[in-house]
Amino acid sequence: MAKLMIDEFGAFLGRRRGRFLIRKGDQEKEIPADDVESIILASSGIGISASALRLAIEKNVQVVFARYGGWPYAILMPTSLSGSVRARREQFAAYWDRRGAELAKAFVLGKLANQASLLKLLAKNRRQGQPELAERLHVAGRRIDGIREGLKALEADRVDDCRLRLMSEEAEGARIYWEAIGAILPEGFGFRGRETRGARDPINSMLNFGYQTALFPEAWKAIAYAGLDPYAGFLHADRPGKPSMVLDLMEEFRQQVVDRTIWALIARSAIRPEEARAGPEGLPRGVLRLLASEFEARLASRVAFGDRQGELRGFIHSQARAIAGFLLEGRDYKPFALGW
Repeated sequence: MAKLMIDEFGAFLGRRRGRFLIRKGDQEKEIPADDVESIILASSGIGISASALRLAIEKNVQVVFARYGGWPYAILMPTSLSGSVRARREQFAAYWDRRGAELAKAFVLGKLANQASLLKLLAKNRRQGQPELAERLHVAGRRIDGIREGLKALEADRVDDCRLRLMSEEAEGARIYWEAIGAILPEGFGFRGRETRGARDPINSMLNFGYQTALFPEAWKAIAYAGLDPYAGFLHADRPGKPSMVLDLMEEFRQQVVDRTIWALIARSAIRPEEARAGPEGLPRGVLRLLASEFEARLASRVAFGDRQGELRGFIHSQARAIAGFLLEGRDYKPFALGW
């Protein structure tokens, strides 16, 4: 299944029978709709026909409207989604009881586990050639493990009673993680720490692109198909227009989908500092296309979690269904984390 990214001004997305038609000037390309999972429109000035949108809906193809290198500002999905109204009712009710606190804690535990595992993997890969750096990375991973162990005993009757503690511990884990990551990045990238909105340096720009255009739409789709409300989260506080539930689910997958992909590209010099300097519009188009391709490959890669194996993308959806199962039936919710 392909993820189509259209990012050129003046491009047109149309339909030719059961195929999507992409036209730019005199060039045309047709892709069978059955081979497409999602379409990302990442530039202004892209034309799209109503018949192409109908084909996308008929084939359950997600259409994402995004700014160049930025957050999606609209997502088109079928009105007939799976899941039940009862899942949303329980989701809203859980905010006021122990279930909301347990889910919020699980999201943080999952994120911390993946940060620690990724640092240990990076350490393992450097044990022979850079033993001192490997030890520094491994120590950082163990420190994050310590934060995670300290959080396991946390209990609260409502998420509002524990969110401050969870966010504080999550922030400390992030500080340790990004400080360690800074040690493996070539100086030419100019990485001075994690920045979100408005970041201009290559590393933060690549991270933001990955979270926004690769992980966010996938998590949104998973939450919607599980019958949950994208805006009613637990760890991330309520705010008008903030898809808190989607952001909650993303926490378990940031390192495994986005970070790991970027660090691997840099390690094999597939992206060099001079090639990733942001221009007025952001990262160069070639870098964005490479990242989009690599993120898609990572989502399609097979991993093992618990007693199951499957595509990483599939686990995003199964975790969303597990949240619904926890809310509706009281089933245990185990945060997603991979070993190293």
